[in-house]
Amino acid sequence: MLENIKLSFQSIFAHKMRSILTMLGVIIGIAAIIAIVSMIQGQSEMLKSSIIGMGNNTIQVTYEDAMMGGEEDMWGSGETYISAPAISDETLEMITSDPLVDTIALFHKAWGVETYHQMNMSYPESIAVDSTYFDLFPVDIHEGRMLSEDELNSSSQLVMINEDARTELFEGGEAVGKSIDIKGMPFRVVGVFEDQKSDSEYYYDDWTQPKIYLSKGIWPIVEGYDAPTQILVKAVGPDAIEEAGQLTAGMLNADLSGMETAQYRIPDLQAITADLEAANQAFAFLLGGIASISLLVGGIGVMNIMLVSVTERTREIGIKKALGAKRYMILLQFLTEAIVLTSVGGAIGVLLGIGGAKIISNIMEMPFYISISAIVGALVFSMLVGIIFGLLPSIKASKLQPVDALKYE
Repeated sequence: MLENIKLSFQSIFAHKMRSILTMLGVIIGIAAIIAIVSMIQGQSEMLKSSIIGMGNNTIQVTYEDAMMGGEEDMWGSGETYISAPAISDETLEMITSDPLVDTIALFHKAWGVETYHQMNMSYPESIAVDSTYFDLFPVDIHEGRMLSEDELNSSSQLVMINEDARTELFEGGEAVGKSIDIKGMPFRVVGVFEDQKSDSEYYYDDWTQPKIYLSKGIWPIVEGYDAPTQILVKAVGPDAIEEAGQLTAGMLNADLSGMETAQYRIPDLQAITADLEAANQAFAFLLGGIASISLLVGGIGVMNIMLVSVTERTREIGIKKALGAKRYMILLQFLTEAIVLTSVGGAIGVLLGIGGAKIISNIMEMPFYISISAIVGALVFSMLVGIIFGLLPSIKASKLQPVDALKYE
């Protein structure tokens, strides 16, 4: 066997250009498969991080009806929200003291809240936050200043707006220091901001909307004193996200009287993960199938060049058979050559695939993942290509009769 491998490498180096062109289909196919698997794994991890953990190990605990769901007056339409009792300070202290919890932030959110500045109207996403909210989701101030901790924890009638809200309400002009009306209440703009891009916005940064931040303390006056509070829980690590969310929801539900029509809930992270993995797997099979066509073409090229090699070496085969070489020895020699040829192509393809995946991940700012199982599978598959497509030429070589082979010119 070692002698056959040695002869195979001698044959490859003796016809370098022909060998490289023969391996090209295998190289491209294996490189494409490795790069595809790496990109899909990186994309999967990014999606899991952004959708499941909001990009920073955070999960939202929402007060909603079991059947309908619902945050308070979510679309600003005047519909009645699901009333909720206030959350006690003791419960919040119990949540924050748990070792699984890093930080919590309380907020209210409503979409499409009617907002005016003179004759200009907007229906922004309005978020009433506490002082820790911006620790989880920081913003960049373009003009003016941030709302201070005292202002966020009080009933101040001060707001921050984003560039989209400024465009709609102030036609892109000066906004800081001017007043806007939210549901008939006057508020003064102290800052214009832009959300800092996080992993959770990677797939949505082309879609923006008007947004306003105001203090959590003023929200009961704007929306109602029984407006439910939503909670963001940042876990100590990615593996603790779901458990921290369940713990928080459990503590909050323990304070409910049992007469409420809703409870605090978290998203079904296992279902989300399963859906993401199923989608990525289907995508991987699709792209892998396309890349496999290159391997098929490469295999046909290997078979063609091996048939040429058998024809070129007919006299050599005749001499070996005349000297007593068995049929299986001739078959094994040419089959080994085909396997070595595709294996070398597979190894080069793996290296190129890893390099290509690294370059693409850097360009697209995606995590870089390499699957050992994919590398091993690719190398094994390239060897199988050599066996399958090298078998016919090897059988042809082994069937040659010594007398006929020695007569060949």
